[in-house]
Amino acid sequence: MTLKLAEAKRIIDGAIDMARKLKVEVSVAVCNHEGRLIALNRMDGVPFVECSREAIGKAIASATWGVPSNRPEAWIDHPITDIVIGEAAPVIRRAGGLPIIRDNIIEGACGVSGTNNDWQDEECARAGLTAL
Repeated sequence: MTLKLAEAKRIIDGAIDMARKLKVEVSVAVCNHEGRLIALNRMDGVPFVECSREAIGKAIASATWGVPSNRPEAWIDHPITDIVIGEAAPVIRRAGGLPIIRDNIIEGACGVSGTNNDWQDEECARAGLTAL
């Protein structure tokens, strides 16, 4: 199964809804199983331009390892993302990226950045996955 744009948008909407509940602004990235960006949204007021790059990097890290982006020690072999990493895409090893796994297949990941607390980033990402 391939992650669709409509699904990526639902994930982003869920993450942004949680960000609003937490009263924070975030960037949300959704990538496919190859680490290629499907959708990116940066809320008004995100404090740093780099947040979008960090959100992408957290998503790529999570898609690469098939685990949350802050847990590389538990990575699985998923070399298909090496192409994206070789093209200088970022890999961010901090909380805020969660894999999208259906039927035991990595379909992609959601990465969130922008709060002052990586765990809030991850809470927003989790809300995005729940919306899927």
